[in-house]
Amino acid sequence: MKTIFDDSIDFLLENACASIRYLVRRDLLKIPTDDPAMLALQEEILNQANVQKILAAQCEDGWLGHELHGNDGMDRLLGELLNAGVEKENPAVQKAVHALVTPEIASQHKNWFRGGEALDAEGRGGNRAVMAQILSWVRYPEEYPIMAEQITLAFGHLSSVLCYHSVDDFTISKNDTRYYKPNAKFPGANHISLLAATQSWRTDENLKTAKDAARHAYELMCNVDEFITFKKPAEYGGGFVGPFNYNWQALTPITEEKLYSIINDPYPFSFAFWLGSVSGVPDFMLQSTGTYEVLADLLANKKIENLLPEKTFHAFRQVMGKEPSMRKKSA
Repeated sequence: MKTIFDDSIDFLLENACASIRYLVRRDLLKIPTDDPAMLALQEEILNQANVQKILAAQCEDGWLGHELHGNDGMDRLLGELLNAGVEKENPAVQKAVHALVTPEIASQHKNWFRGGEALDAEGRGGNRAVMAQILSWVRYPEEYPIMAEQITLAFGHLSSVLCYHSVDDFTISKNDTRYYKPNAKFPGANHISLLAATQSWRTDENLKTAKDAARHAYELMCNVDEFITFKKPAEYGGGFVGPFNYNWQALTPITEEKLYSIINDPYPFSFAFWLGSVSGVPDFMLQSTGTYEVLADLLANKKIENLLPEKTFHAFRQVMGKEPSMRKKSA
């Protein structure tokens, strides 16, 4: 059956880089990854300059990059490989995963980040959470101890929302800084993204709780336009780390008028960050399909590409672009 996206799909399959052509076939057209044409595309992806650059950063022992979390971190580089369409079964990906879960290897690298231990102590997304997030991307067994621990913790943060009546129940606002109360549970982006990528917690009862909690959290946070940080306890050196917000405003149905204001925001990255948020909303968090209907209409009517100012488009490329040859007009 013909859909409103057929023309867009046909255009991408004809003009886009190997990564996009592969992802369209795999994720939209549901073509098996062992199809001969898909295997050929996978080889083409591995030879793309952007992928080769990341693979060149892999250490001999498998560690990818030089740290766990950051611009040169395992999380960013492995995430970019997977986002480019490199499959989790790829030897380089598997070698990186092996390095991550092997203490003798991981200890030889910067397998922590500033404040990570303090964040772990309160379950706010420290070293162990980053590791669990990476493992969730490659569908690592969810009974693995760090995975099981962090999934349970993430669900605990989400379900705790039902106990609150306002943002002041779990945060403190002082000197223009809002931060979590000690030991308060409330889901950040890391908790929600881990639950989105895993399955073992998804009983009928837990899914109902998750949906109820997401709805209540949205009611609490949809009008709170502040970052929430984490204040490290004195035994961890004090100071603030973060912010650790989930973008609750991304759940608000958007109008074309509001979308235009985001696209033309003086801060050129607003549109890219907003689109990243709305495209990543998991099923149990969804409050409305209105935003997606607006975007679908603009895409189907070929309006969206003509709306982006150059600075907004450039920022979009930096944040979300998969096409390495952007100088081509068709790209």
